[in-house]
Amino acid sequence: MTLVVLLLSNMTQADTLIMANGDRLTGRLDSISGGKVVFATPYAGRIAVSLAQVHTLVTQESYTIALKDRRLDGVFTARGDAQQLLGPDGAELLALQSIRSASQSRNALTQFTADWGSRLDLALSLTEGNSTTEASNILFEMDYADELNEHLVTVLLAREEGEGLLTKDQLDIDYGYKRFISERWYGAANAEYFQDTLKDVDLRITLGAGVGVQFIDNSLQSLASDLSLSAVQEDVGGASELQPALRWGLNYERFLLGKTLEVFHRQSVLQLLGDEQSQVFSSSTGVRYALNERIDTTFRIDLAYESDPPQGNEKTDTTYSLGVGVKF
Repeated sequence: MTLVVLLLSNMTQADTLIMANGDRLTGRLDSISGGKVVFATPYAGRIAVSLAQVHTLVTQESYTIALKDRRLDGVFTARGDAQQLLGPDGAELLALQSIRSASQSRNALTQFTADWGSRLDLALSLTEGNSTTEASNILFEMDYADELNEHLVTVLLAREEGEGLLTKDQLDIDYGYKRFISERWYGAANAEYFQDTLKDVDLRITLGAGVGVQFIDNSLQSLASDLSLSAVQEDVGGASELQPALRWGLNYERFLLGKTLEVFHRQSVLQLLGDEQSQVFSSSTGVRYALNERIDTTFRIDLAYESDPPQGNEKTDTTYSLGVGVKF
């Protein structure tokens, strides 16, 4: 009996999408962008429907809607065959095809994000001719989010070998945590392990805690930045040193074309506060194009910069990768 009540409760709270041919979908409106309606259903997952094929939308929650010349906030409703938007000033007629984008805040989407998610990006290359080069670039990400907490684990492994000589061997493991204390502000903690044997960086361990602000966080884009006081343990060229540092982190994601295209940028800057006052910068920037719900192609640029590298090494190391990503 309890199961029946829960099912009926979920049905009454579900959003409804009615197609031009009369078909009806129930679930939750994720977003609208690029002429596509992204709709999450419990039976078919997330699907993208052409906005031109949608007759009416009815939602339980409010959305921020961008038109050509103005922005609106309100709940999608329908009166007969007419699409309406119920806002603070009452209901008004709304032409669905005039919508450039519609998004919802993170807080309203927690029931869909309160779970673990993982992805794996893999890029391999083999070049033969005057020389033979083998390269691999592997990125693994795992995240979790609920109403108050966010966790993100990232593992990056880059390796390159040419003519039997190892020319790149990097390992970067990063963990970030957010604890929201308001809608925008959060406490931040981070831990990172970095190793680059060819640059004589046997290890660099960073532990820090601070505060951050979530500037944007909705179903189409996210922008967050944090500042932390950190402790950095470095073993470089056989010498070990522990020193304080300031860490600035930035994370940006933007979905386009009905969430088939994603642009992302993640970076961190370490300002070491020891005697040398050196800087360490790392970033990952790229685009992903979704082939289906689980598989996408990814082009990524990973950059690592040290203002005072070990002797005989360049300050900047840049890696370009084109590969395939899998979400699971």
